[in-house]
Amino acid sequence: MQRRAFLTMSAAAVAGTLAAPAILRAQSRPVIKVGLGPQQPTQADTRRVWEPVYKIVCDRAGADLQLNVANDWAGIAVAIANEQVDVAQMGPWGYVLAKANGGARPINMMLVNGNPYYKALIVGRPGLKISKFPDDAKGMSMQMLDTGSTSGWLVPTYFLRQRGIEPKTFFGRYAEGASAAAAQMATINGQVDLATGWDTHRNTMIKNGMMQADSNQVIWESDPLPNECVVVRKGLDQALADKLQAAFNGLSEDEKKLLPPPYTGFVSTTHQPYEVLEKMGRELGVLKASS
Repeated sequence: MQRRAFLTMSAAAVAGTLAAPAILRAQSRPVIKVGLGPQQPTQADTRRVWEPVYKIVCDRAGADLQLNVANDWAGIAVAIANEQVDVAQMGPWGYVLAKANGGARPINMMLVNGNPYYKALIVGRPGLKISKFPDDAKGMSMQMLDTGSTSGWLVPTYFLRQRGIEPKTFFGRYAEGASAAAAQMATINGQVDLATGWDTHRNTMIKNGMMQADSNQVIWESDPLPNECVVVRKGLDQALADKLQAAFNGLSEDEKKLLPPPYTGFVSTTHQPYEVLEKMGRELGVLKASS
């Protein structure tokens, strides 16, 4: 009986010794905090759509995932700049703000239908008569998105001010801060004459049956703009950032099918494609000249 007890204790001790390294490995596995903007109609929808992709990427980088969804794009820019999150998937202008305010850096650009570029839009309610924009739009109502949005605020504001137009006084009723979907619906329902947005989002709403192609009308579109990007905080270990970048680039064709249409993948990027937006921000006076 004493021998059996000793053998049982020894087996338990050995099992504990063998388990210890595994426990240590589990404890040493880093947790990556990922921040996402309001890409889908609700925060729950955004989480449901993107969590599977980020789990794959973080796992391949040897880390666990903690996913956070913000209420607006400006909130994501603040979070990554203040290093409250490690990784953020964000709009181009939000990234530029995060770089200026906290040294965030991009690792991947997102592809839309295989392309790294998209366009900002200004849409109008059905039946709106505008022959020449922006001249014919004076006195009309305008709904812009929040000031952290590239296509919803930065680009249209820059376009107008380059032509000597101050949006807040040029339009009869001017507002900022709407979500992209709400802005589109406001023109469709005739609540406003004009609203800002971007082609990818509008095309997705059409494809998903949330609106018809003729529910509103495209009044103006920008030159091509660099797509959304995946950004890491200033202090994130470079080796870990490189692993994440490789994981995004290495998604298989089957794994890319997890991406919500029209996103089709990721490519490596640097700051260079976003310099045009940085220039706009400086000329608008919302970025310091040294940023």
